[in-house]
Amino acid sequence: MFKFNFSADDLEFDDPELANQQDDDQLEDLSKPLESLSVSSSPATLVPASQLDIQSKSCLQSLPLTLHYELAQIPVLNQGSGAATAIATDTRTGKEREIVTIFKRNLEDVKFQIAQEDDEFDALDNDSRSKDIEDATAGPGGVEMLALAGKSDLVKGVYEGGLKTWECALDLVAYLAEQKENYDGKKVLELGCGSALPGIYLLTQSTSVKVDLQDYNDQVLKLVTLPNVLLNTHVRPDQQPAEVEEEEKEDAEEEKEKDQDADEDENEDEEDDEEEPEADPADGDFQGVELDLPDSAEDKLALMKKVEEQTTFYMGDWSGLVDLMAFKGDEDKYDLILTSETIYAEESHLKLYATIKNSLKRGGKALVAAKTFYFGVGGDILSFRRLIEKDNVFNVKVVFSLQAFVRREILELTFKA
Repeated sequence: MFKFNFSADDLEFDDPELANQQDDDQLEDLSKPLESLSVSSSPATLVPASQLDIQSKSCLQSLPLTLHYELAQIPVLNQGSGAATAIATDTRTGKEREIVTIFKRNLEDVKFQIAQEDDEFDALDNDSRSKDIEDATAGPGGVEMLALAGKSDLVKGVYEGGLKTWECALDLVAYLAEQKENYDGKKVLELGCGSALPGIYLLTQSTSVKVDLQDYNDQVLKLVTLPNVLLNTHVRPDQQPAEVEEEEKEDAEEEKEKDQDADEDENEDEEDDEEEPEADPADGDFQGVELDLPDSAEDKLALMKKVEEQTTFYMGDWSGLVDLMAFKGDEDKYDLILTSETIYAEESHLKLYATIKNSLKRGGKALVAAKTFYFGVGGDILSFRRLIEKDNVFNVKVVFSLQAFVRREILELTFKA
């Protein structure tokens, strides 16, 4: 186990009787159908749980011709020198963990696409707009989400911060990498995935693992999650055919021959340009790093079929998700459930916990990565842990703890015997 300073047990509640009463009220709701649980005071505004069809016209059109990407470089063990640096220690070995690298789409690229597609949507005449409105990737809703993302990371029932990559997701990747488990043939679910780095990391570790990804916003899945899956699996930038580079070299030589008669200054400028090294994400230089995706609908469709062999995408609210999945039995459920930065609102704890409880296989485990407290929205690890312990179904323990400005932890949930 990882340990830093203190655990969740070291903190106390201001009013234990009130806390226990609140937990008793919540646990009574566990006997109710999952659909009746809601995080919002206006359930009608919630997006119902559904499966995202990545072979649909909407998803295929949302894939840009070129993805601008960067590398998330995640040290499995952080070591720092200075008060502002977060430090985590592996008390079992004391060894430094290796760096985990995951490709991720650049956030500015996502925002540019949303704004650009909204302009195209506005340019449509009324007839075309009414005909294509179901297939529009962005439209007014997209720009609304973009505007909200600029003002707030959390807008209940509308936007849940999924465009960004949050710290606890990186903690979860680091922890998974350190465990070095075999995921061949395993079935994994990441709830509230956003950029989905933990789930994507597992996809890179096995060709037979099944990793399903869920997020509230369908646009997050289309513009962030799906491109990130592609960047790390079937169109990895570091595994592109060498012939492409050879063709680029040949084209460069032809251009050089055509310009032999140009004046000396221009030649010097061209030589300078040729000598300038290309951006390399492995060196931490992300500017101008891009990857071309297939441009034909047939090639895109073939790519989506490959993705679906290992991944199913779910969108919408957690209530109804278990019914949507329609498990045939315990063996049909998940071996591992991952979630990070999803307990920020205490009113959503019961719904998240019920989803985990009803989706996890006996003998499986769930990993919940979170900050110990979320300022301004009220959620905290202690409240979520009280709910779990009151239900008395899971063993729960802290398996990772990191001291930063706000302490971050990973809880492990396993069924009691």
